[in-house]
Amino acid sequence: MKFLFVLLTFTTLFAQETHKLPMPQATPSVAAASTTNDKNILIIEPKARAGDFVQAFDLLRKDKPTLKIMLRTSNHLIVNVTDITASTGGTLMYIKTLSNQGTRIQVVPLEEIMEIAYSP
Repeated sequence: MKFLFVLLTFTTLFAQETHKLPMPQATPSVAAASTTNDKNILIIEPKARAGDFVQAFDLLRKDKPTLKIMLRTSNHLIVNVTDITASTGGTLMYIKTLSNQGTRIQVVPLEEIMEIAYSP
C-alpha cells in the first residue's frame, strides 16, 4: 500500500503540464515569402504568373521571329510552339504547336511549366 502511495506521489510531482499551442494565423492572399528548411517559398498569384509566361513568349517571338520556341514542363518537352494563351483564371495555359498533321492545341497546368526558350 505504501508503494502505491509513493508511486502516485512521484507521478503527480513529475507530471508535465500540457501546453496549449498558439493558433496559426491566416496567411494573406497577397504574395508573401517564407523560409522553411533552408528553402524559400514565394507565393505568386496564378494570373500574374501566367501573364509572365505569355510576356516571355512574346518577347522571344519579337526578338528572333525566325527561331522556333520550345516549352519545357515537368513531364516533357513541347517544341514548335507558335502561340501561348492563358486561361481566364490563370491556372491553365493553352499551347498551340505546329506538327505534321497541322496545328495542335495542348492544355498545360501552369504549375507544370518550367521554362520557355528557343529550340536548339
